[in-house]
Amino acid sequence: MAQGKEILFQLALMLLVALTSLKTLDSDQELQDSGFGQPPPRHGLKLLVWYVQDCVDNNMVALCDPTLGEYGFHEFKNQGPRRLLPVIKDKRQYKYYTVGNLHAAHADKLPYEVRRYYNRSDPESNKDRVLVRYNMNNKHIEQIYASGHYQPRETYIIGPNLFDSLRRPATNIEM
Repeated sequence: MAQGKEILFQLALMLLVALTSLKTLDSDQELQDSGFGQPPPRHGLKLLVWYVQDCVDNNMVALCDPTLGEYGFHEFKNQGPRRLLPVIKDKRQYKYYTVGNLHAAHADKLPYEVRRYYNRSDPESNKDRVLVRYNMNNKHIEQIYASGHYQPRETYIIGPNLFDSLRRPATNIEM
């Protein structure tokens, strides 16, 4: 009987981990299949491509400084009982930042293609966000996330192969 309870506990733990773990998107096809940031009026796909091509270099060094609020960047606190992203232990070195809220100050500096379908009365046109784990000491982006307004089921880790693919100007993703 004790062994049955232990197996049940292990299965429950595995289910909990599976339900709370973020999925990694590591190919153009996986990004396309996820539905993130598409179709218009959603802006996330264009936001993600812009961010990867213009705001971070090949060595993951930030070219857009999220600490200055450029393009509407602001700190993402990652609070609450069910945190969206992994907990940061060293908060002096790392912070999460988010961009994509088209209501935010300086969001008007985002490229036209990102803002193109924005309609203040349509929440779908302002749903998507790019989040980054930023190293304050060396200005490196440690991780990139894509999120449909901070919903766990619509939040993804951007894997290295997808990052590399998105860096190419002629990406294979239908936008």
